[in-house]
Amino acid sequence: MKEYTFTKDSGDTKVIEAMSLKKAIKKYDGKPDDQDDHVDITWTSKKDNASYKVIKLPYQFRKERKGRL
Repeated sequence: MKEYTFTKDSGDTKVIEAMSLKKAIKKYDGKPDDQDDHVDITWTSKKDNASYKVIKLPYQFRKERKGRL
């Protein structure tokens, strides 16, 4: 299990353990605030490489964006 750290601009931090980024985003349940419309995600891979991603809230997965595949 990897630890994913979700950080908003307002300083709110939440750590979630999951097997993949997609599953961590599902567990996060982040709702956009008046000032925060995105969240920064940081994690460390198996090979100790630091990774970083910014997602827009509310996040829509590919299945929702493209319709039923």
